[in-house]
Amino acid sequence: MVRWLEKIFKIPPKELKAWLNIYPQQNDSEIKQFWSELTGIPIEKFGKSFIKPLNKNYKKNNLYYGTISVRMPKGTDARYKIFGWIKAVMKNINSETEITQKKWEKLTEVSRAINV
Repeated sequence: MVRWLEKIFKIPPKELKAWLNIYPQQNDSEIKQFWSELTGIPIEKFGKSFIKPLNKNYKKNNLYYGTISVRMPKGTDARYKIFGWIKAVMKNINSETEITQKKWEKLTEVSRAINV
């Protein structure tokens, strides 16, 4: 994703911001170092990590390096560009999507019981 943002939007990794989702038994600074080396985003650009609280359904096979969320400056402009690209692509496959949309519309027309 970082490389794509760099090539398409000309945003170098040093301008991006990142946040991590990790578990309490993981070392926050080591994981930030790992993601920083992998993405090129400086450690100073990492926000506070979200540490998932432990519960009785303790997950032992967690992701060793957690997950990362990357944000870019002026993200709203990029979002509209990306939506525009998607809309242009969708015009070419519109007939297939119309069939799918009709199937979904039928599902929304089903009456549902109301809990009182």
